[in-house]
Amino acid sequence: MPVSFKYRSEKEELLDQPDIPQQDLFRNLFELDKINRMLGGHSATLQGLERLMTDKSKVYKIIDLGCGGGDTLLAIHRWAAVNGFKVELTGVDLLKDTIQYAAVYCADIEDLELVQSDFEQLPRWENEYDICICSLFCHHLYGEKLEKLIKTMHRMANIGLVINDLHRHPLAYYSISILTRMLSKSVYVRNDAPLSVLRGFSKAELADLLLKCGLDQHTLEWKWAFRYLIVCHQ
Repeated sequence: MPVSFKYRSEKEELLDQPDIPQQDLFRNLFELDKINRMLGGHSATLQGLERLMTDKSKVYKIIDLGCGGGDTLLAIHRWAAVNGFKVELTGVDLLKDTIQYAAVYCADIEDLELVQSDFEQLPRWENEYDICICSLFCHHLYGEKLEKLIKTMHRMANIGLVINDLHRHPLAYYSISILTRMLSKSVYVRNDAPLSVLRGFSKAELADLLLKCGLDQHTLEWKWAFRYLIVCHQ
């Protein structure tokens, strides 16, 4: 069957299924981190943070919704240390095993809190954090739940929010399909990485989403490799 890029795929990723064996989940998180670093995936998020963080005397409280294995949190921690910023980090993820993996992966981060929760079940934190981020989480959600995520981020942050997610594009799809077939030992990665691209976004879809959520003060830019970076100022 020909692959369509006109609309977002609603086919479920293997990673979104319940009761994933821990060994398979950990292998998936390990490989996703390698692929993300190989393709410069954290760069967009860090560029977004750089626009919002202007005061090196301030301690910035940053929360990552859908933090996965903690690779983005560790990238922020290292970037902040190199660039003279002070941060307190919080990561939220639905799966207990994912939080367990993140705790080990991010063991060197002192000012870190990890929370196992659906973002919809979090306390109603109003402006509790300076910056709210999500990286490669939006493409797991659709419709009202996706809008609720954006509105939750907007409510939680008093400075701004940063979103980094996938551009649905044929070159991205076929490239990651070949790359994962060559390099991955995880059936989850080989299935989900190309599917994630099909569940990704067009620029128009993201612009419409932000409009629906009432986020007027934002930038929406394409970044390598096939990412969209959204930075919203409160």
